[in-house]
Amino acid sequence: MTTHYDIIPDIHADIDRLTQTLSTLGYVSDREVWGHPEGRIAAFLGDFIDMGRANKAVLTLVRTMRDQGNAVAIMGNHELNALLYHQPGLNADGTDDGYMRAHSDKNRAQHQTFLDEFPVGHADTAEMLEWFLTLPLFLDLGGLRLVHACWDDVRIETILARRPSGLLAQDDLQEVALEDDASGFAEAVLTTLKGPEAELPTPYFFHDIKGHKRTGLRLKWWQSGAMTWRDAALSVPDPAALPGTPIEGEVAFRAYDAEAKPVFFGHYKRLGSPAIDAPNAVCLDYPRLTCAYKWAGEHQLDPKNLILID
Repeated sequence: MTTHYDIIPDIHADIDRLTQTLSTLGYVSDREVWGHPEGRIAAFLGDFIDMGRANKAVLTLVRTMRDQGNAVAIMGNHELNALLYHQPGLNADGTDDGYMRAHSDKNRAQHQTFLDEFPVGHADTAEMLEWFLTLPLFLDLGGLRLVHACWDDVRIETILARRPSGLLAQDDLQEVALEDDASGFAEAVLTTLKGPEAELPTPYFFHDIKGHKRTGLRLKWWQSGAMTWRDAALSVPDPAALPGTPIEGEVAFRAYDAEAKPVFFGHYKRLGSPAIDAPNAVCLDYPRLTCAYKWAGEHQLDPKNLILID
């Protein structure tokens, strides 16, 4: 019998968004334990923390659902960032502040709402970080796949060759923090959680949804065939400002096989209205329009199962 899953994207410490999503999908709460009367399982795509102000409430709810067998969950890049921010070691920024993710103003601001509830060095923080390491980097659930940002078979195999469970280990963190590409493991982890990028040709750039100036373009890895920079653009407010010329040079992505099982992902803070991206691929991360997907075993994704949350 096929297990039916309700795929829920990035929550970012917004407990109202989470409970409203669960309620809309038919989950009910019995003494703070959320479950579905029909036995459906919630499938969370990571990024539970930061931005919103209810980190502890969101994490408690998700952990309880998973412990009770009512949910599965994977790691997002914000959980990885937290592991590195709180872990003593060296960082890729070259700053000697003693942590694997630099405690810069930018990084601290991004992580501040988590820090407000889980300060550096606190016992509760250490316990939560240990739980983050129980979140797999991806899940293949038989009829569907879950990943936070990018499913690439070569990178998935690189991770599995070292970690057959798909779980990061404490011993991996320094290598990932330094973005060490000697073994390919760190690059595989980072692309899986953050997606593939290519540098725009000079002098092009764009400003992301938060107003940050960027020259690295996130790529539509599920879209096959020749693409222009404009066609490939993800999470760019004004793609028309990008060059309409073909992507040239080495870019770090492979198109998702059109015959592969459905893959669900979040991460990209999409604009516009939620829609199926390919017959077997869909991004569910729309910060301005909450959505989820009710999967019932179909190989070709059905727009009718893409649910908008009121």
